[in-house]
Amino acid sequence: MIENTEFYLEYLPINFSVIAQDKSILPPYLGSTLRGAIGHVLRNDTEACHYLYDNRRLDKKRKEVLNPYIIVPPMIGKKLFYKNDILNFDIMFLGDGAKYAKNVIDALSSQGGLRLGVRRNKFIFDKAVHKTDQRVIWQDRTFYQAAIRKIPLVYKTLDNVESVTIKFLTPLRRRRNNELLKDVDFSSIIRNITYRIESLTGRYGGWVDTEKMEHIQKLSSKIITTKKDIELVNMERYSNRTNEKMDFGGLMGSMSFHGDLSLFVPWLYAAQILHIGGNTTFGMGRIEVEFI
Repeated sequence: MIENTEFYLEYLPINFSVIAQDKSILPPYLGSTLRGAIGHVLRNDTEACHYLYDNRRLDKKRKEVLNPYIIVPPMIGKKLFYKNDILNFDIMFLGDGAKYAKNVIDALSSQGGLRLGVRRNKFIFDKAVHKTDQRVIWQDRTFYQAAIRKIPLVYKTLDNVESVTIKFLTPLRRRRNNELLKDVDFSSIIRNITYRIESLTGRYGGWVDTEKMEHIQKLSSKIITTKKDIELVNMERYSNRTNEKMDFGGLMGSMSFHGDLSLFVPWLYAAQILHIGGNTTFGMGRIEVEFI
């Protein structure tokens, strides 16, 4: 166990580049689009596809099983891509999920890239780069094994922190009794990220100090909200599996909190990488924090 930390999880962050081969109109948010397209090129690799895509179905004992990866698409906005435009996105392979990163790269290489959008426009695979080390993992049909390196989830502390602003960069989705919640507080954020780390480390490797986790969950109720500027943003995605549109909205904006926040700092830093709420596999629940 690493001294003076409350949790430990390794992950492999990879930035992928694909190049448009013709004019393409894509959804404004590409998380689910990319997941579906990657699953399509991976379909012939039964082992990798089952591990990355069939987690919930294969584990019949648990209703909620977190996937071993997070797709981080471009920020919401650009819809029109012209020929030779580059589309960049990240995939973070969590814990043991990193062993299937090469399978995804091999599938993209063998299939030549991805087909995206309703018209299945072609985007050829150009490059894969380690997001942190900035080492090329794949380029010009060459795979560089030495560049595959898992890194520890950031564990960073700060002293005398009294205020924090949390920005919700992609929709935060939380449900209760099958209803999408329209509000959030600090305790909910802390409970979500602590349980998320506990679930991920328990399933894909790593550890969490459950005693300290439960302690900060209790302390989180003492933190007060000083500013709230959030709204429920409506979004939809099309499911090829069900051939219908599905709700994909959630809370966006920012909130500020005040109190003795130093103990929460490591968990909030981790939440920036792991996201919070539902549909994080698609990149939902991405946050950014600023401390005072």
